[in-house]
Order: sequence, then structure tokens, then C-alpha cells
Amino acid sequence: MKVRNVEMKKTEAKKNIAIFVDNFNVGGIQKSLINLLNNNDYSKWNIDVYVADCKNNFFDINKNANIIEFNKVSPILKFVPFNIVYKIYQPNILKKEYDLAIDFDSYQMHTAIGALKCNSKKKAIWIHNDIPIKIREEYKYRILHFFFKKKYDYFDTYCAVSQGALDSFKNINKEKNANKEYLVIPNYIDTKEIANKLKENCDIKVEKEKVNIVTVGRLCHQKGIDIMLNNIKQLSLERKDFHLYIIGDGEDKEKLIEETKKLDLENYVTFLGNQKNPFKYLKEMDLFYLSSRYEGQGMVILEAKSVGLDILIPKHLEKYCPPIKGVDDTLLYLEKYKKNNKSKKFDDLKDYNDSIREKLDNLFDVTNSK
Repeated sequence: MKVRNVEMKKTEAKKNIAIFVDNFNVGGIQKSLINLLNNNDYSKWNIDVYVADCKNNFFDINKNANIIEFNKVSPILKFVPFNIVYKIYQPNILKKEYDLAIDFDSYQMHTAIGALKCNSKKKAIWIHNDIPIKIREEYKYRILHFFFKKKYDYFDTYCAVSQGALDSFKNINKEKNANKEYLVIPNYIDTKEIANKLKENCDIKVEKEKVNIVTVGRLCHQKGIDIMLNNIKQLSLERKDFHLYIIGDGEDKEKLIEETKKLDLENYVTFLGNQKNPFKYLKEMDLFYLSSRYEGQGMVILEAKSVGLDILIPKHLEKYCPPIKGVDDTLLYLEKYKKNNKSKKFDDLKDYNDSIREKLDNLFDVTNSK
């Protein structure tokens, strides 16, 4: 990644915004921020993005965003209470006055402290997931959260990517942060980028006579790919005219490949790995299937909707993914599903994106905010 450190460069932007993130590697948080940066009105807002790890960059970033590298905390300090780390860690950030500082990562200590220690009128933190469920389901996160949870007390504003994520966050923070500002700001979907990437030819052969199912996401416990494979096994006992394509990578990849072999699903499932352009594959598919145990928002669902795919999610994901409706029995849905042979209709999600742009503008315009 080319770091564009602008120091105290003058700008015509009305407001100065500082955003802190750990890295620009593959991930939903990173993609969410990229969409925000690539669709920001830089005539109104000047954005400095503080990135702790600039070594690997999976995305193309708007050239108007100022990328500034800052130092991470020592790995040992991840297991020290936040209040102590806050006192001893000094991020190397610009001595510059900001209107708003944002911890966009929300899983790290250094991004939170960076946002809190920079000179800004307002401090906001993004909530990307259902935190109580994540604490319950993932022991590694449970340990990290135990040490960094006090960081939430320092912020003025909490921005969740869905009402479901916000409601869960408020349930575990309502006593301490009752007088703070709570906002729901879903992820911007860059449909212009999607439309452009749809022009690229698909490099795999997809059997059109079959029902082609696709999922996109990190291969980890949260995304429930193991649940999906069990459903696919049951589906294979009822019908043979389908194929599942899995786009993504993660810590559970090898385990899931082994599970595919054990379930004798190698003729029904293909792992495509991480793809800079997943949309060239999505346009060849019929049905997008998400089987997550929980979500923050489920941005990939709206991306699939913009391509024109049918969407399948279980009922418990509805609260994270409006206006998509979930089903009570995903296996029954798959057994009865009939592919739509009509041409896919692209959806630019204009109303959705316009509403998010308005929410972001209201947040960025500190003088008009709460």
C-alpha cells in the first residue's frame, strides 16, 4: 500500500475526520470502510485514515483519502486492561484538530486509543457485530473483550451497522452509557463498483441446467459454513441438480474441505478462495445462501441482491439484514427451490445508499449532531 501522509496540508473540506482501522486485509470491516471512502464527498469532508498495518492491501482505495500509518500496541498489551493500556500507549498521530474521530475497527485497543487521544470534538466507535453472541460463541473474542471492554465508556457515540447489532450492544451497555448517542448506520454498498466488476468474464464453467448456489464470506465459526454443508448433504439425498460455490478464506478452510470429503460432497461443492472480484461468479449463480450463526449486518446479502440473485437466509438473521426476509426451514426451501431462468435485474440500491449517505453526513457534520 502506498502511504499518503499529508501532515498539515490545507484542504477545502469543511470538516476534518480521522478514522482508525487496523489493516486493509480481506474482511467485512475493511470492505465496509473502503465503500465509505470510495463514496465520500471529499468536497465536504477531508478524511485521514490511520492504518496500523499497511503491508497487505486487498482493496483499491480512493486517492483522495489520506492514508497515515500509526504504531500498534505491543501484542502483550492485548491482555492488559484497557484503562492501563490507555495510560501507557502513545499512538504517533498528527497534531491536528479534527471534528470527529472514529474507531472503525472496534476489535482493537490501538484503534480505540488512537481515536480517543487525537484532538477531536467528538469520538465515535463502530459496532460491526452482535457482541453478546460473539462473546458467547467465540472464546478468543471473549478473552479479548474482557480486557478491552472498558474502551466503550470513553466514546460519545456508538454507530451500529444494524438495529439488531445495536439492540444487543445496548443490552450489555445500557447502565453505563444510557446518556450517550446511539445510531444505526448500515454499510454503504458500492453498486457502481459491482456494476463495473460484473463486466468481467467468469473464469469457471458453471452448469446452467443446475441450481447454482453461492455464499461469500470468511471461513470461520460465525459464518456457519459447517451448518451449510450439513444442509447440502441432506439436500443431496433429495435432489442432484445443484452445486454450491464457496467464495472466501479463513481459519476453518482446511477443516471445511475435510468435512466436505467426509460428507461425500466433492461433486456438489467447490471452494473458490478469496476473490478480488466475486461478482463475476455471482452473476452466473441463481441463489445466494447465508447460514451465519449471527451477523452484524450481512453486507454480502445486499451485494447479492444488487446482482439480482434470489436470497436465502435463516429467520434468526432477519434482524441484521432488513429488508430481506428469512425462512424457518432452510433445507425445505432448498428442496423446493426452482431456479428463475429470466435475466437477472441489476439493482443499484439507490434509496438504500442515499439514506446511508444522509446518516453519514449527519454524523460527520458535528455542529448539527447531538
